[in-house]
Amino acid sequence: MNLCIANANILIDTAFRRGAVLIERGRIAAIAYGDNAQALATRAASTVDANGLALIPGFVNAHHHSYANALRGTENALPLELWALYTVAYGRNIDEKLLRLAILTGAAEMLRNGVTGVIDHSPPVRRGPASFAAHVESGMRVGFAPFFHDTHDHDLLGFKMPAALRAGVEGLGFPPADLVSDVFAQLAGANGAGRVRVLLGPNAPQRCSPRLLDLWAQLRERHGFGSHTHLLETRAQAIACARHWPDGIVVEMDRRGLLDDRLTVAHGVWLTPKERDLLAARGVTVAHNPASNLMLGSGILPAADLRQRGVRMALGSDSANTGGSADPFELMRLATMIGRVGSDWESWLDAETAFAMATTGGASAMGLRNEIGKIGTGRNADLVLIDISNTASTEPRCVETLVRHCGPAAVRATMVGGDWVYRDDKVLAFDEDTIRRDLTDAAAEFRERCAAELSIARDAHRVFDPQLRALLNA
Repeated sequence: MNLCIANANILIDTAFRRGAVLIERGRIAAIAYGDNAQALATRAASTVDANGLALIPGFVNAHHHSYANALRGTENALPLELWALYTVAYGRNIDEKLLRLAILTGAAEMLRNGVTGVIDHSPPVRRGPASFAAHVESGMRVGFAPFFHDTHDHDLLGFKMPAALRAGVEGLGFPPADLVSDVFAQLAGANGAGRVRVLLGPNAPQRCSPRLLDLWAQLRERHGFGSHTHLLETRAQAIACARHWPDGIVVEMDRRGLLDDRLTVAHGVWLTPKERDLLAARGVTVAHNPASNLMLGSGILPAADLRQRGVRMALGSDSANTGGSADPFELMRLATMIGRVGSDWESWLDAETAFAMATTGGASAMGLRNEIGKIGTGRNADLVLIDISNTASTEPRCVETLVRHCGPAAVRATMVGGDWVYRDDKVLAFDEDTIRRDLTDAAAEFRERCAAELSIARDAHRVFDPQLRALLNA
């Protein structure tokens, strides 16, 4: 079956033009304007009249932790090194049922916000197959990157603690390397069969031993996976990495052959200029997370400098309990604003750059730069209908108006691979009302299940706090 979206203001690159788009077998088969647009509709089995709505490529959330949709309203007024104690305590108590609800809760929010694609940096690796199945159910296009690591932050940072507390904080320990290999081998069998594709998800390079870094490289070559990881998110990480790797963690990654155009790194706030140049030279994409970086006090990414050096850039929302809602409009505006104070205004990011980060940049992050992110013949029909008319702008048909003055309320419909997944204020890919009700019903029991782990987190917080201050003030 094919479909024509007619009478739409179609965004091609940075300009809107009234026309029609023909969709066949999930891809854009043709685009036409004027009289040709009317003729195009005759080729379709069904036609949707867009009534002058803007038709744009779907947004891509290039860094997200889906499990954290179950942690909304939990601790987020702490730096990452302390905040992580609590999110790990909660995370250990998320079972497969709650994980599915968290994934679909986040998917519903993103589809309503015009997000068609997402990279889910998803712990735990043990539940990789269950998470994969939930993402298939979501209707979204997903880069699924299950976590793996085998080094604790407290060891990397040199924090000391009593043996009993250490045992509580570390819990059951890390999944063995053999299990990591087995999970990715299992996932490889389903990879590429639909809208969900597998990425390797090392938590962060400094959280991987030399053996695990080797495994990362081996799995990448064995299965042809791309990779997604955190990189130099906080100043404490930058200090610790400089102590362990005198030439820098990015140089170490390059030495091991881990830097290439199949890699996306999240944050990168504390990259040095030389490291930024190296990422640019290797074609690595940096996923900028402005809301999360502000919420955790991690710092402000020098996005204009990265862009000037030729680094590919995307936008991410990070965890719901650090970055808030996965709202691409908020993220685009933040990305343009937070780097402006005290900088040369000729280098400021503009609205068109932010929009490109949220679309074509996200496509690069997912390894789909020729498949999504733009409206063009042959590309996947990952599309969004937006009502810009409510902005009362004198220039309604421009990217500036879209970025500065629109929000999720302007999203009228979302399509992934030629299928409507959100339309008429209703998520169509799955039963959103049931998911929300089940998540609410599970909340009380989940909080009770977390009580013992949270008590350990509070004890560790008191022990780590003065040591983190000493590290940052040394």
